[in-house]
Amino acid sequence: MAHNCDDICRDLHVYLDGETTVATRSVIAVHLEDCPSCADAFHFEAQVRLVVARCCCEEPVPESLRVRVLRAIYTADP
Repeated sequence: MAHNCDDICRDLHVYLDGETTVATRSVIAVHLEDCPSCADAFHFEAQVRLVVARCCCEEPVPESLRVRVLRAIYTADP
């Protein structure tokens, strides 16, 4: 379970995706309330997601880019 700032920042993506356990979500939420630095990182990541989502909806993704992204995902080491 994440407790320090490094862990919190590492887990922001799964937190934003809603892919954490209830316990981990609670720990992160409490930490974000108490840590301005991590809260700033959270708000930044949330804003980036909104901008990317907005941009992705305006234009279709070129097929060549879609293929490259999927290839990168499937060949990445976990």
